[in-house]
Amino acid sequence: MSKLTQNKSMIALVLIAILSAMFFGLVSLILVSTVGKHYGYLLALPSVIVIGLLFFFSREFFLLLVILTRSSLDVVFESIKIGSFGLGGVLNALVILIALIMYFETEKDKRAGFDNIKVAWVVFMLTCFLSLFYAPVFLTAFKTFLSYLSYAAMFFIGLYSIKKEDDYRKWVKVIALSTLIPLVYSLLSLAFGLHGVRDSMGEGLRLQGTFPHPNPFAPYLVLMISICFFIYKAEFFSVGTVIRRTLPLYILVLIGLLVMTKTRSAWAACFILFFAYGVLLEKRFLLFVFIAPLFALLIPDIQDRILAATQNTDYGVTGYGKLNSYAWRLKIWHDSISWMNPSHYITGYGLAAFVHYSMDFGMANAFQKATFEINAHNIFIQTFFNLGALGLLCFTYLIYTPVKNLYKYYQRKKLYVVIAILVVVQFLLQGYSDNTWDYLIFEWYFWFFIGITLSYLKLVDKRKLIEENNND
Repeated sequence: MSKLTQNKSMIALVLIAILSAMFFGLVSLILVSTVGKHYGYLLALPSVIVIGLLFFFSREFFLLLVILTRSSLDVVFESIKIGSFGLGGVLNALVILIALIMYFETEKDKRAGFDNIKVAWVVFMLTCFLSLFYAPVFLTAFKTFLSYLSYAAMFFIGLYSIKKEDDYRKWVKVIALSTLIPLVYSLLSLAFGLHGVRDSMGEGLRLQGTFPHPNPFAPYLVLMISICFFIYKAEFFSVGTVIRRTLPLYILVLIGLLVMTKTRSAWAACFILFFAYGVLLEKRFLLFVFIAPLFALLIPDIQDRILAATQNTDYGVTGYGKLNSYAWRLKIWHDSISWMNPSHYITGYGLAAFVHYSMDFGMANAFQKATFEINAHNIFIQTFFNLGALGLLCFTYLIYTPVKNLYKYYQRKKLYVVIAILVVVQFLLQGYSDNTWDYLIFEWYFWFFIGITLSYLKLVDKRKLIEENNND
């Protein structure tokens, strides 16, 4: 490199540094003038800079940090959120960008396969995009659209991240390691009464860990219990003798945290994992599956939560009786569908419409409308209301295609396929009575795991076919 070229590069670098200093200096002044007593806001700018630098210098390391820590960042992101802007949005954008970069960087022949899943995502996202033009609140609908787009991004990142078998080992372990901070924080919260425990009216103390509410924490725990159990049962994962022996205890601790979220649909989803595993792969395991719930019923909080579902099933004689949570859900579902105009059955009311119109049909009691917005607590009702029958059909196809593709590998990799399909079943079961489609953290881990599993199964299947052809 000539001296002139070096000088030009140095001048350019100095100019960029000066402009960057001026820009960030001005932004800092604006932040300082607006933060008031919220000094945490001052962390927003340096955090954005750090995130940007990590993304610029190593996308793989950046992605690893995202998978490792995203389950623990909601509390931090909320504390330094300015208006509707937050670091969560920045992270979403970078994840979408990574997916695009990986798609174009991956060779065409290696992108081949799983065309039906790709079509399902494109059709579903196109349906969501078109709904923006008739959604009641465009900005809210657009933010929802970007969240859904980030789910697709995580799936495709997973799909294009597996180049060799060791990649699958690494990413599954990283997903499992994401439980460490939420687990430690949950235990500290229980011991010292930190943010991770919430006192819910009529439900007592519920564990939420590093999540904004117990309900999104519970599906995440169910997913992580499934993945840790998968690591324990699959000899493919080289975790060392000590770790393998302590994994059952770790899984039991995660199950204990799940119990303390008091989320009944998550309890059922967790039970299905072990029950189905016993039926399909290890019959003797069923003994523990049937004994464990009997011991669980000896815990007063579990008894109360189960009995609560059988009480207060109507508004009462005066119309002001308190409904139990499931009866309340049934009422909301019935009222929302009854409120819909038949002209919207095909295309719905647009993304995020259910929340927007909820106060028009949601009842606080038999005589009074609700005074705050609520979501459907059912991904099928929510999708039908927002996107109509067309959107519900697209959503169904989006869930069906990964399961269909997974099942093709059942004879070769039974454990892998069974666990992955059960993870999908758990998602649907919990989605029946909760807003799992809106739980971004859970959705990211869920779709990433499905993506890397499909990619790994395709890789192994291709290698075995080559070996069989060579032997012939």
